Amino acid sequence: MQQQSLSIAPIKVQEIDSISMGILPNGETFLSLQGLAKFCGVAPSAIIQLAQDWEKGEAQNRNRGQKLESLIKEWTESDSAPDSLYVQINSNNSISGVIHAVPEAIVMAITDYYAHFALITKPEAISNYRKAAKYGLRKYIYERLSYTEKDVLTKSWELFQERILNNESPRGYFTMFDEATTIIASLIRNSIAVDDSIMPDGSLGIHWAKHWKNINLATKHSERIKIKHNFPESYRQMDPEINAYPNSALSDFRTWFEDVYLPQKYPEYIKTKARNGKISIESISILLTAVLPPSIEDKKLN
Repeated sequence: MQQQSLSIAPIKVQEIDSISMGILPNGETFLSLQGLAKFCGVAPSAIIQLAQDWEKGEAQNRNRGQKLESLIKEWTESDSAPDSLYVQINSNNSISGVIHAVPEAIVMAITDYYAHFALITKPEAISNYRKAAKYGLRKYIYERLSYTEKDVLTKSWELFQERILNNESPRGYFTMFDEATTIIASLIRNSIAVDDSIMPDGSLGIHWAKHWKNINLATKHSERIKIKHNFPESYRQMDPEINAYPNSALSDFRTWFEDVYLPQKYPEYIKTKARNGKISIESISILLTAVLPPSIEDKKLN
């Protein structure tokens, strides 16, 4: 199998109950191919063969592959499924020097399949799916590896600070990252690991850009401009070009943010992350209320 290798070294890799799992520097967790097989209650050869057939494009033509493709799109929030079910990570923790790491969202999609849609559902998959859905897969693996939330949150604050220090809006303009800092800080304060898979400024940017275009706010405030946004080195994404908006639009933005985004769009974003195992179900209500602005009665001085 031809597969791209990543030079990222996991910060922790361990086998727990014969399930090989690990954590990457950005906080994301993974299972090995064989660990995923154990997690789902199937033979390692079944998962390895599935991965091989997937890369060849053969698995997607069968009933199982078609259902898996649908589940993967749902769990990864993408219009297409990846060409591979895993990435190769160079690691001294493996005899071969390489770990075949299955990312969180794909782990959940495949476990979902064996728990609910396979011809013969697997009790191991059902049990592990329930545990991961209840706690969030990431939190579940952290717990199994004795990786404390303090470690996770310290790294999240460091990544957040790095983004702030490396990105300054040009004079006269603001960006969605500027305006999303309260949301990001709220997530971390509420014990949510924020990395390259949880970036609410991306969600905020998509919805505000649509609103900007739909009501033609450029005629009122002048055109937005494109600038480069710098991600931390551990992020897998390329540094993107983002929109910067004239400061004159701040009042319109904040009204829309409080009246539309927070009550309508942000809850969907949080619920999607919960479905993907990034956020525990128990955290949803806390996260939704944590970002709401306080009432004027609570802040107004007599």
